[in-house]
Amino acid sequence: MSARRDRLAVVLKVRKIQEERRQADLARALADAAVAEGHADAARQRYADVDASPRVVGAAAFVAARALASGRAEQVAVTSSRHEMAVGESDRARALLTEAMTRTSGLERLVEREDFIALRELLASDQRAAEESAGALKRVLA
Repeated sequence: MSARRDRLAVVLKVRKIQEERRQADLARALADAAVAEGHADAARQRYADVDASPRVVGAAAFVAARALASGRAEQVAVTSSRHEMAVGESDRARALLTEAMTRTSGLERLVEREDFIALRELLASDQRAAEESAGALKRVLA
């Protein structure tokens, strides 16, 4: 193997490790987004479960019910924004993975080309050796 091919192989190994890390980051981001979506859906469901029918209640009960509804609405807003942030993070992780895959595939092609060149040189060397052997055999037989 040539020194250039060895260097390319080392860089390719590093790039593959980076790509695997990006894949793990994407998997983690997608899992986080799924969890955040579940929390947001649960918060929406709790908010929707509030009994909206008006009842005659005391002032303290009314204030408590309003505070509870306000808290549930705030929880919906917070969990929804966390979900949106998690989706954004998964989109970012997907873009970084795509970039890493692109960089790796270009380097893989370079390594393949170096391997092809080395094989071609080996075959040419074998061909020269065969031709020299055939020429030497002709001289001995002639």
